Amino acid sequence: MYLMSAMPRTLWIFLTVAVALTSCNPKVQFSEPMPPGRLNLPNIPKAMRGVIYDGDSGDRWEMKKDTLLMGDEVLVNGEDFLLRRMAGHIILNKPVVETGHWEVIPIRTTKDSMFLGYFDDEETFLRRMATLLETAPEPLRSEGTPGYAYSLLSPSAKGFKTILKERLYSEDEDGAPLPKGGEVRP
Repeated sequence: MYLMSAMPRTLWIFLTVAVALTSCNPKVQFSEPMPPGRLNLPNIPKAMRGVIYDGDSGDRWEMKKDTLLMGDEVLVNGEDFLLRRMAGHIILNKPVVETGHWEVIPIRTTKDSMFLGYFDDEETFLRRMATLLETAPEPLRSEGTPGYAYSLLSPSAKGFKTILKERLYSEDEDGAPLPKGGEVRP
């Protein structure tokens, strides 16, 4: 099995993915899964499969062929999230039930590491999106009480590719090792 020594960033990345997959209030959402017009990946890429352990809490996350196991929760690719590929990234798309839109998480991979990205609702990012995209970000408010404000992006495939290539999203600087079918331990 593939064993890594003390990697606190690994835990941060998987905690962020876990929170993103179970969170309700993404501040930037997309009108459809990204990139548009692409096929969904039927399986989680082999290099990303494996087991991640948190030495402090004892939590265990496991990525299998088409499932993500986080504690008692089982998330299934194609049902709870969609995976697509573009410009050297795996794109995790999660439906936002409250709005009917999509939360999008770019995961940039290298030979041995993965870097988790996220879209921030900072004014600089939204202004850049307004100039880059054919349709400017749309400020919306979710239904319900109390509701929350979010920005809706509707990029074309070409616009989304530019976002990825120019890394116009926020990203963890250090990344984390790819499990590659084995284990990553702190």
